Amino acid sequence: MNKVKKIINTDGFANFASSVVAIAVGLLVGFIILLISNPSQAVPAFFTVLRGGFVSASSTGQVIYYAVPIIMTGLSIGFAFKTGLFNIGAAGQFIVGSFTAVYVGINFTFLGPFTWVLAILLAMVAGGLWGLIPGALKAYANVNEVISSIMMNYMGMHLVNYLVKTFIFDDIRNQSLEVPASSNIPKLGLDKLFDNISVNGGVFVVLLAVLVIYIILNKTTMGFELK
Repeated sequence: MNKVKKIINTDGFANFASSVVAIAVGLLVGFIILLISNPSQAVPAFFTVLRGGFVSASSTGQVIYYAVPIIMTGLSIGFAFKTGLFNIGAAGQFIVGSFTAVYVGINFTFLGPFTWVLAILLAMVAGGLWGLIPGALKAYANVNEVISSIMMNYMGMHLVNYLVKTFIFDDIRNQSLEVPASSNIPKLGLDKLFDNISVNGGVFVVLLAVLVIYIILNKTTMGFELK
């Protein structure tokens, strides 16, 4: 019983409970709206919402595939929050890092199965450098990071649009060039497990990132100083 009380009194449990309550309230409000708009179909529609993408193994794999970059971006924002900074520039950092990864995947195929590793590492560097600009402005010129990072989002979007059309654009198909299969993150059998050709080992990259960030923030002197 004492162990349970200790867990309940932790900040982690409080954050988890608040998230659950927020989700529950959102679902309740949505259900009420469904009841008002179409009472006869409200209950089936509500259960469809609850199932979401988890209707089949294939759709679950698709959810995981699309969740990976969102979770990684969320981790970058959460890390900044823990250090007392409001990072609203994650969108710009994400798109700059994404372009870098795609560019490497298309043009560095000579690395074979290791291309995706270099793509991820350089994407991290590119996104970090893009985030360094508002960070440096805040540290050395006291420029509000919210304003500068929002501006960097739009600058990143337009810059990447230009870079895509200039360096990795397929004029015939009117879209960016396709990344070769050899440059993609290995699927590690997850495509067969979830019966989905998109899902890959990126989920393990997410788990590794979560572990690394947790260790840095909670188990190192640097993390303590940052917080």
